[in-house]
Amino acid sequence: MPDPKINRRAFIAAASATAAIASTGKLSYGQSKSPGPNVEWRNRQSGMGYRRLGKTELMISEIVCGGLVVKDESGKWEFLETAIDKGINYIDTASNYNRGGSERGVAKVIDTPAKRERVFITSKTSQWLKTARSLPYAAIWESLNARAQARVRAEVGARVKEQEIFEEYYLCNYGDWQISEAEKLIRDDVLEDWYGDQLSDETRRGMKQGLIDELNSSLKNLGTDHVDILFAAHGATHTKHLECPELLEAVDTLKRQGKVRFLGVSAHNDPAAITRAAADSEYYDMAMVAYNISNEDWVAPALKYAHEKDLGIVAMKVARAPHPDRGGKVDPLPGLVEKMHRLVPGDQHIAEKAYTWGLRNPHIAACISAMTNESMIRSNIAVTGKSPYAFMA
Repeated sequence: MPDPKINRRAFIAAASATAAIASTGKLSYGQSKSPGPNVEWRNRQSGMGYRRLGKTELMISEIVCGGLVVKDESGKWEFLETAIDKGINYIDTASNYNRGGSERGVAKVIDTPAKRERVFITSKTSQWLKTARSLPYAAIWESLNARAQARVRAEVGARVKEQEIFEEYYLCNYGDWQISEAEKLIRDDVLEDWYGDQLSDETRRGMKQGLIDELNSSLKNLGTDHVDILFAAHGATHTKHLECPELLEAVDTLKRQGKVRFLGVSAHNDPAAITRAAADSEYYDMAMVAYNISNEDWVAPALKYAHEKDLGIVAMKVARAPHPDRGGKVDPLPGLVEKMHRLVPGDQHIAEKAYTWGLRNPHIAACISAMTNESMIRSNIAVTGKSPYAFMA
């Protein structure tokens, strides 16, 4: 286990380094003065800042809409129209958000061809790692005797220790689900490595088909024939998850069918390693990863690396580090609130301070925010267009 004293010293050092950047306003790796001749614009509105999303060539708003809060109920989706009116052009959702209700809510603002062309739509096959891929390994696990299960548990522990993904400020504190989810996915990796030859070709074809079926269900919910970006591995915990053959074969099929334009990966746990792996992969166009004042010492170098490889980056959990979870279920780690106020002084809401901080980094294209009303939309949009890395309408 990493020495907590050393980790806290690293945390303090990272805070000091960020404060130095904030005080000078200088960041050395910016975008070019022109976004390039091949970029794709949508819903370009005066007052909004836009950035190029890496090799996708999509010009996306610096603040984009998170879909976890969207539902297909009155009052739970209409704010998306306000966001679009203000220049936001990227809406993220997922198959498991509100049991498909998020996708059905998003469908209400893209229900004509003209409306669909206003925005880039992304979704995630959220259940694939947890069901279509995982269920065959669950059957193998249940077939093992106590001694074999103990060996698997020991290997999971060794791999977690090797990754160092549970270091307090790298993990941050998004919820207890982070640890249990990571351990479960890594257990599946061990079972694949040790017992994968027990899986039949038919079972592996079922894994591939599970991802295809999940995306087709999402398209039905969304009322569209394609998504601009698919996060096929939603919540990847290890670089292995990016290269699963069944996932890549399914995505290739979906791309050939015209249902997916670009492939992305999302990561809450070990976002630095996932970012680097996606940047090195020939398959991935962008990544959405946790990046904030808690994990910046680990993640910021990976973002720079990704930028050099032209991997597009959307930063998530930017405000989560200093801002308590809705309902007070999860508190920030010690020192993060004070650090945020030091880095971004003034009277802004702490979430807007976090987005202001995030957009100082030239290696990301946008911060994603779970906005639920016009007031939140206006205050979040107010932080855009302030850096030299934004392209204005």
